[in-house]
Amino acid sequence: MKKLLTVALLALVAAGTTQAKEPTERNSKPNVVLIMADDMGYADIQRFGNSGIPTPALNRLADEGVKFTDAYVTAPICVASRMGLLSGRHQQRFGIYCNFHAPNQVKLFSKATLMPVPFQQAGYRTGLVGKWHLAGNSARTWARPGPLTHGIDECVAITGGGSSFWAGAKIMRQDMAEKSPAYLTDLWGKEASAFIERNAENPFFLYLAFNAVHAPMHALDTDQAPFADTIKDPNRRIYAGMLTAMDRAVGNVLDQLDKHGIAKNTIVVFLNDNGGGGTTAQYAAHSRNWSSNGPFRGHKFDVYEGGVRVPMMIRWPGHIQAGSVYKKLVSSADLYRTLITAATLEMPEETFDSVDLLPYLTGAKTDAPHDWLCWQNRSWLPKSAGGKVVHKSRIHNSAIRKGKWKLVRLDENLDSKDDPPEWRLYDLVSDIGEQRDVAAKHPEVVRELGQLFNGWRSDMHPSIAAGPSSKPRRPAKK
Repeated sequence: MKKLLTVALLALVAAGTTQAKEPTERNSKPNVVLIMADDMGYADIQRFGNSGIPTPALNRLADEGVKFTDAYVTAPICVASRMGLLSGRHQQRFGIYCNFHAPNQVKLFSKATLMPVPFQQAGYRTGLVGKWHLAGNSARTWARPGPLTHGIDECVAITGGGSSFWAGAKIMRQDMAEKSPAYLTDLWGKEASAFIERNAENPFFLYLAFNAVHAPMHALDTDQAPFADTIKDPNRRIYAGMLTAMDRAVGNVLDQLDKHGIAKNTIVVFLNDNGGGGTTAQYAAHSRNWSSNGPFRGHKFDVYEGGVRVPMMIRWPGHIQAGSVYKKLVSSADLYRTLITAATLEMPEETFDSVDLLPYLTGAKTDAPHDWLCWQNRSWLPKSAGGKVVHKSRIHNSAIRKGKWKLVRLDENLDSKDDPPEWRLYDLVSDIGEQRDVAAKHPEVVRELGQLFNGWRSDMHPSIAAGPSSKPRRPAKK
């Protein structure tokens, strides 16, 4: 009899290993998978636009979680946007207004407690897979500020932007350089799945930062083939192949969570780092990727909607209603406080621009997380007569949105004694494409929003010239 009972118990145990496991006391804290795309067009996810590119995994996230229609990043360009996301602050608080910054600005940013740190301190296993890009593109700058010194236990990543996607591309595994054994997007999906496999029994935080669909335009032939008849533009077809690969990698991650029975106990977030690079030749060619920003004006680099409004989704079964839509203003910086609070961790005692979104998503709070949001970044001026893009770190573009109103100012020279350019005002309800300037019709709105922006800007670290000095450049002599 004892022998029969033992055999039966062993059989039950064996059967249990093939079934989805419920969260145990050991891993009752929610896992976090934070996924960021690179330069993707707003309209290129089927749940956000009319793209002809299938995105089943991203559609699944939207259908099983909440879709944010009015989510914004803190900057329309890679480095600054990632700084806002991972610090929970406007990166302007560190004096950073673009991808290019002085060493003392990076040093100031390095003092911030980045998002992975509280998770690591609470016993989470933390991982980075993909693109870091918080200091520079070289291995020499990997530690300034590097992931291994800012809360990451395991990493396999590229240091910055513009990497080749082909096998053989240079990557960093921990602090050692090596060559990628596969197409980069597929490698990120494989490495992310492996991280989950290794850490499924304990709480984990995974930052999966794709460099897709950033240029260079590299796509596998097999991923382009389905679009041979439907997309005639070869560049757009390559883009579709790159997005297909990224969606496949996201799907692999979701499947891995299902495999280990931890999907219900895992918060999955997806967002883009800034607007799509589009097709314009006005700016740096290295960012042109034939993406579509839908009905919005502008693209990466711009403070128009096409540069700063991004698709964002959060899935947390049992906590966030599946298939819901949230239409009020939210910021990528809000993810800092939202994720740390959801995991019941201690918030660092620092200044944050981050709001916990969960009470708004559950209906506990009915007002908006933000009454208004601001942007200010260094201007990337059109090509000069010599064919080069003009970079001037003290010429800035600025914007503020409150309700339906969007106020925009372009090419303000912070070193000039002349009056700044006039504000432009757009009604996003009737003019989502920001084509009709109605500032002259609503001077009271221009005045109100302009005062709000000036108050916000006075709280930020002053913009400085790019280079080793922290002193602003002197105005040119007239």
